[in-house]
Amino acid sequence: MRLFVTLSIFATLIGLGIITAHSASANVWIPDNEFIGFYNANGTYTVIGAVKNTEASAIIPTITINVKDYDKTVSERYTLSTVDSQKDIPFNIKILQVEGKNATLEKSQISFVVTNHNSTDIEIIYDKTLKKHADGHETGFITNNDTSTAYGVRVYAAIYGKDGKFLDVGKSVETIEKMSPGEKIAFSMYPDPQHASMVSYYSCFTVGADPTMPVSVTKDGKPYNFVYLTSGSVVDTKYDDATHSITATVRYPFPDSGFVNFMFPEESGAEKFSVLSNGKPVEFVQSKDPDGYWHVELSLSPRSTSYLSISGFDQSGVYYPDNFRNYILAIIPVAAAAISIIIWKKRKD
Repeated sequence: MRLFVTLSIFATLIGLGIITAHSASANVWIPDNEFIGFYNANGTYTVIGAVKNTEASAIIPTITINVKDYDKTVSERYTLSTVDSQKDIPFNIKILQVEGKNATLEKSQISFVVTNHNSTDIEIIYDKTLKKHADGHETGFITNNDTSTAYGVRVYAAIYGKDGKFLDVGKSVETIEKMSPGEKIAFSMYPDPQHASMVSYYSCFTVGADPTMPVSVTKDGKPYNFVYLTSGSVVDTKYDDATHSITATVRYPFPDSGFVNFMFPEESGAEKFSVLSNGKPVEFVQSKDPDGYWHVELSLSPRSTSYLSISGFDQSGVYYPDNFRNYILAIIPVAAAAISIIIWKKRKD
């Protein structure tokens, strides 16, 4: 199975603006006829769909999927990549917790935050090189029209049948580690085998960037602000005063390996972090960027859910001013680029 799920594409961020939370609106939605649950060729319950954004600004959507499985409801929440105004973002999510064979997909729920950061300007080349093959897979080329280098680029698309029926969501199988401005690179993607003979065309090609997200938790009774960059999703972030640690749930539903990198402000300058994943120590990389912010980076296993506990923070209760987020946003381009280069080098090694 070569299809990937949410948050499937990431490139270096150029910058992220101040964001504002919103509930679902008439301008951000998932069409009912493009929100489908089915069992894939491997028997895994899979949910496909496409979020449409007709807001005037780019957004970062979060979808909540509820599946009725026997007498229980399985609920999963995923944050997708940046969606530019008047654009769509397809998704393909495998719900491994569904055990029954007659599960029912309930109505989708969606919320979003508005951002003035647009996704990286990487374009699908629509010419004779974009080709659907007899076995249903698609090949083509992308080009980087941006002024900066992109890292870890992915391409994905909604897949339709001969009658215009929404069948699946495909994602490029290549690992495009680095893409310089003006560079042209080939890609290919495949539908689920059970849909291969029904494929008519691919649409809604999108290339985006995983957002670097700001977080504020209460630490020692005061606000503590940091950011993270990930190819998965991070939820339920809290500071535990009893253990002096930050806890979070990190989901990575892709079939390849991913990463999460937390960027914490320096307090004492002597912080020595440790990380537990699902209660066990895990390997990670601790480093400090030129602006003095600690980076705690670790790999994510394919199709995994990790309950992280990060300890080693200063306990003096240092307070950070309200303009802290603005300063963090100013260092995002440097931090994102550094992280992407580290990941690229690791993969190359």
